[in-house]
Amino acid sequence: MNSNTEQVRAIFDAFGRGDVGYILTQLTDDVRFVSHLDSVVPWAGEFDGKAEVARYFQALGGAVEVDDHPVDSLVTEDDTVVARGTVSFRVRSTNTPGSSSWIYVFTLRDGSVHRFDQYNDAGLAAAFR
Repeated sequence: MNSNTEQVRAIFDAFGRGDVGYILTQLTDDVRFVSHLDSVVPWAGEFDGKAEVARYFQALGGAVEVDDHPVDSLVTEDDTVVARGTVSFRVRSTNTPGSSSWIYVFTLRDGSVHRFDQYNDAGLAAAFR
């Protein structure tokens, strides 16, 4: 199996454990996270550098409790890993349940994540309306 694929699997495992510290160690110093999401979603937008990415995870964890986040597939080509799956969650402030399909694109450089792009269907934003 491709080492980039294994790297992304390890990041998903850490997310499942709530180990943001580990995830941050797997990123380049100049990492860029882009959440291509409706602005109603608390972690929508662009996050540059590890400190900003930590803020991304704080916004995400503060806004939702993730019930399930299975990865259905990982496709790797060179330094790009595309992951596809679903998520079920509950909005903490309203106790509203939600679910969404997602696609995440990880771009790696020298074995570390250099860029992350998040795409979710409308179900994610709908839970915040």
